[in-house]
Amino acid sequence: MDSKNILNSLHTLATGNDDYAAFNRRIVNTQQAVLGVRVPDMRRLARAVAKEATADNTRKLLDEKSNIFEYIFTVGLIISYAKLDDAAAITLTRKWLGQVDSWAQIDSVADKNRRYMHTAWRKFVLECLESQQEFSVRFGVIVLMTNYLDESHIDEVLDKLRAVKHDGYYVKMALAWTYATAAINFFDKVMNELASGAIDPWTTKKSYQKMHESRRFTEEQRKVIDQMRSRAR
Repeated sequence: MDSKNILNSLHTLATGNDDYAAFNRRIVNTQQAVLGVRVPDMRRLARAVAKEATADNTRKLLDEKSNIFEYIFTVGLIISYAKLDDAAAITLTRKWLGQVDSWAQIDSVADKNRRYMHTAWRKFVLECLESQQEFSVRFGVIVLMTNYLDESHIDEVLDKLRAVKHDGYYVKMALAWTYATAAINFFDKVMNELASGAIDPWTTKKSYQKMHESRRFTEEQRKVIDQMRSRAR
């Protein structure tokens, strides 16, 4: 399926979704045109296309350089679903990241995926953390959150997140989300990290806020969270 067919399919899927398009445009905060296609529909389309995807024809989809939110979103999903070798998939992902302008596109592609545990992908993810591009950094942070928050990697994850210096809003929100998620299983480690002063005040406060809003902590842990949250104000 070429770019023209994908765009035609997206326009068909968006039919009758004008209200959803207006709502979603505000939520995803994109400068791209929003058709109003729902994420499950994009996933189904991407999975169908990915069955026949090669590195070459997927690269041609990226060469289209469309300004339609759902097209960029769908191509990212195709790269994620396609049976490509790591080198080709990383090259395509790097190119795709240059076309992204929304957290929603990033978060769906950076979801849990066994390939992100491969050595080549780990190297690329850590490279993303040092990027000047806001959404490339967010991609790196979210991949760590969805794939690396386990006993074997938690210390390294905290170390790498501490080194992230990008000041973008969507980077800081990703960091706060990751700290709050990591605290569910590594409460003491994360609370010590946030209390160390190594994390910027805004991200620290937002991390405590996200923990406060979560229902996944014990009553005793919630008391500690609220105490730390009060001190951070």
